[in-house]
Amino acid sequence: MSHNNLGVLRIGTSSWSFPDWRGVFYPRGTPADRQLNHYASTFNSVEINTSFYALPAPKTVRRWLESVPAEFTFSLKAPREITHERQLVDVDELVGAYLDVVRSFGTTAGPGLIQFPAAVSRARAGRRLANFLDRLAPVAVSLPLSVEVRAVDLMTPAFARFLMERRIGFVTVERFGQPDTFGHWQAASENADPGIPLHIRLIGHDRDPLPDDSMLRRPQDDLLDKWAQRIADAMLAGRNVFCYVHNPFEGHAPETVRRLRARVGKRVPLPKWNPHIEKPPDNEERGQLGLF
Repeated sequence: MSHNNLGVLRIGTSSWSFPDWRGVFYPRGTPADRQLNHYASTFNSVEINTSFYALPAPKTVRRWLESVPAEFTFSLKAPREITHERQLVDVDELVGAYLDVVRSFGTTAGPGLIQFPAAVSRARAGRRLANFLDRLAPVAVSLPLSVEVRAVDLMTPAFARFLMERRIGFVTVERFGQPDTFGHWQAASENADPGIPLHIRLIGHDRDPLPDDSMLRRPQDDLLDKWAQRIADAMLAGRNVFCYVHNPFEGHAPETVRRLRARVGKRVPLPKWNPHIEKPPDNEERGQLGLF
């Protein structure tokens, strides 16, 4: 089989700074301001979740960019004030500020993640959400954006098509107690712009906290096999993939990423990730908090 049109896999964890990763994923003694530098030597993408609580300052973004190779990507989560607190009411200024930060990442910008809570449903906020997405559509032509929903009445093929017709990605999620929406993405993608990536978030049982994030505690081999095949199929169809893993999925996200990537690599050829990374300047601000 020819792999000339093979899509690219960007895979990593949700956040990079967790106390329990020290001495496990990060070599013992790695200072906080060198963690992103080490992380980027192992994985080629990361989801930034601290932006859910506050957008990073320009100098923080600059320091992050100085810590990673040019081929690395960041997926920046939209502030909760937009999606959860104001629920799209009087948010134009906030949305503009968020989009400006996503733009500031330049070529390292992965899909900006706009996650809505279950309270933002079709029944309760359908018109407001549709108007918001219509206004966002012109931006999505040049800026990668994805939407995740947690209201069941939006987890539909119709909503996935609505998003992708506006060149906005429909995020597929593996989360305990939540429907599997990959089939909705798959149906919507058939007639969608091939440049819209498959955006996956593997969250797991986040309502059943583990004692720490230091080790593999609840292996999900069957789920990893399922997603590896889905990722490989999307790549073989020429679709780029962004996939982010949370600690609750198996207990230690870096190990899950390694396990998933190895499974994908058995199905499609994956280039080695061995970038040359310059050591960042001293006095880098602290890495992002371990929140999601």
